[in-house]
Amino acid sequence: MFPGYSGMIQYGHRIFLMTALGFSLLVDAFLIANFYWTEFLTPGQRNLCLIALFGAWIILTVIASLWKQHLDSVMKTEPLDETFRQTIFHYLHGDWFAAESQILPYLKQYPKDIEMLLLQATMYRHMERYEEALLVLEKMQLLKDSRYWYAEIETERTLSRNGIQETST
Repeated sequence: MFPGYSGMIQYGHRIFLMTALGFSLLVDAFLIANFYWTEFLTPGQRNLCLIALFGAWIILTVIASLWKQHLDSVMKTEPLDETFRQTIFHYLHGDWFAAESQILPYLKQYPKDIEMLLLQATMYRHMERYEEALLVLEKMQLLKDSRYWYAEIETERTLSRNGIQETST
């Protein structure tokens, strides 16, 4: 109902905030002029302001919906999410080879996907391929966004090193 509100909630983008604030300022100005300064607007001017306010609502709603469609098309990652879901399904069922058969082609196409790399390292650790897990973790450490996954990377690194020590004793 309010232009930009749904996009502001869903994406948190500034254009939606500006759209919502702009419309709220128009509504506030009309309400103040109409109810506080009653002598300021004649009935004809009030009706004209209502029509202009309705027109502004339509225009701002169309602009916000166009921006929302644009962001939906830019941020659409359903095929990637589906591959990740299928890989997680195989991983959680302990079907390591099926999970690996989905991870490797995916990582050839998207080599900087940190979540998938972390899943690959964890899977290698469960398969007792500790050296490969450590190599994947080192590769992850070089990526720009790896700082957000620092705790998980270090946990996997520690578990893989512990696994190497257990198999060598």
